[in-house]
Amino acid sequence: MSREVFFCVDIEASGPVPGLFNMVSIGAVPVSHRDGSWRPEEDRFYVELKPIAPGFDPDAMRVHGIPRRRLETEGTEAAEAMRRLAEFVAARLRKESGRVVFVGHNAAFDWSFISYYFQLYGIANPFGYKALDSKSLAMGRLRIGWFETHKDNLETILGLPPQDASRTHRADYDAHYQALILCGLLNRR
Repeated sequence: MSREVFFCVDIEASGPVPGLFNMVSIGAVPVSHRDGSWRPEEDRFYVELKPIAPGFDPDAMRVHGIPRRRLETEGTEAAEAMRRLAEFVAARLRKESGRVVFVGHNAAFDWSFISYYFQLYGIANPFGYKALDSKSLAMGRLRIGWFETHKDNLETILGLPPQDASRTHRADYDAHYQALILCGLLNRR
């Protein structure tokens, strides 16, 4: 049986779709099975990216609060950001072999940007073409409806620590919180 190496990934974007809008930041947290339970690892990945597309939706930009000007002047070149993410995943796999699994809370959104950027820069996507959606997993594990899978509700059901409202929509914080959700779902008896 293959061993899964889960990576909870969150992105912030300047709008709803890749190509027309930008991936603004990426956060990733590996999750491992140790001592009989699933836990987020201490390793973290975070990067903010220089814009590559013309689209900046004002509502999307308000969600994460990262100023466009800062991204343009201080952001990492997108190709370099994707190389760093691929290396982060590869470094984790050097510690323990397995098959990488992309995990997102609404994975369709986050994965589409990640996959687009890897393809655009000719970098092999370490996650492949598959993604695990923690919202869908929650529906099945908890027997709840799609609209009940929001983080606030899962926080209560799974007994997770409260989210820090001052840090939500920062990709590394959200990736870590999504790792807590994944672990809560996988460890549930």
